[in-house]
Amino acid sequence: MPEKLNWKKWKIDPHLMNRIQWDENEFNSVKEVFMSDWFGEGESNKLFEKKIIEFTGVKYATLTNSGSSAVLVALKTMIHEGRLKPGDLVIHPISTFATSVSSSIDLGLVPVFIETKQNTYAADPEQVEKAIQKYPEIKGMVLPHILGNIADIERIVKALNGRVLIEDSCDSLGGYFNGKHTGSMADIAVFSFYGSHHISAGGGGGAVITNNSQYADTARSIIFWGRDFSKGNAFLNRYKYKTLGTNSQMPAIQAAFGLAQMDRLPGYLKARELQFREMDILFKNYDYFKLPVTHEKSQPSWFGYPLIVKQSSPFNRDQFVEYLVENGVEIRPIMCGNILVQPPFKNSRHITLQDSYPIADEIERAGMFIPCWGMPEDQKRYYYKIIRDFLDKHKR
Repeated sequence: MPEKLNWKKWKIDPHLMNRIQWDENEFNSVKEVFMSDWFGEGESNKLFEKKIIEFTGVKYATLTNSGSSAVLVALKTMIHEGRLKPGDLVIHPISTFATSVSSSIDLGLVPVFIETKQNTYAADPEQVEKAIQKYPEIKGMVLPHILGNIADIERIVKALNGRVLIEDSCDSLGGYFNGKHTGSMADIAVFSFYGSHHISAGGGGGAVITNNSQYADTARSIIFWGRDFSKGNAFLNRYKYKTLGTNSQMPAIQAAFGLAQMDRLPGYLKARELQFREMDILFKNYDYFKLPVTHEKSQPSWFGYPLIVKQSSPFNRDQFVEYLVENGVEIRPIMCGNILVQPPFKNSRHITLQDSYPIADEIERAGMFIPCWGMPEDQKRYYYKIIRDFLDKHKR
């Protein structure tokens, strides 16, 4: 086995949603775990959690095997602590990721779906206010920062007025609102380190974060089979349980990879921000798309570049998608533009705040997102040329 391995440089490869960049630092970090002969939770987990705490400014962080598991753990924590219970109403934006909602349904909570704010893909605080006015019995909200954009969280916190807030920050590591990192303003929050996200813990992984020590202890218990980690007889406590738990822990091998990735994160974020600005300039030269809009207090950490093809454009979404795919560009619909289009959610118990969701429907019909992860300069030039060639061909 070679002692030194490196990330492969771009050579006219496909333009993927993200490429996990790594070198001997990740290799050596993982190698230390292999040499230790123990692959369960270990020192690399503790160090990774410490770096997350330092980076985000929260007090507590516990790693999980995925962001989806982290959402489940966060909700189970709130139920264990008596903040939520089966049958409670919980606000969810209708434009969201599937597992941001499915855990609520699995745990017997009832989603109240609100409309998305135009051109942001983020929750509309006015809709949060309307939902609470109409259903004052609402007990909380799961707030996803879809594609890294950040809703007006200060207004949402005010509207919730002490109700539970769970931030789904899976897409927004490195994002800030009014100087505060996403996840730090909620009762409890989650991150994802899946391979297409800002950093990766060996292709997957997640974390639960909070500023509340009791919530942190409960979340850790739920992640580790429900174990009671309180001090006492270590032998007896091995199988002494505090919660109805899961096995959602992150293996040390993945934690070691993620730990090394944290050192790269500031550079990743700068590269993403630069490419987002460049793509903004590119698309503003054409009147074919509705472009993303951000709140003046937010500093997003974009997951990708979202677009909505205007009805007035000389081409439709399918034509643009087909062209990009033929030219090696990975392209995705926007999570669930309208999650109620999906049968598992449509057929589950839920409440709709209004009769129709035109913004979500437009996202579902004409929205997409394309790569914007801070590519090398030669790749960006080639990528931008692919886009321009199509758009120039359709100039009136």
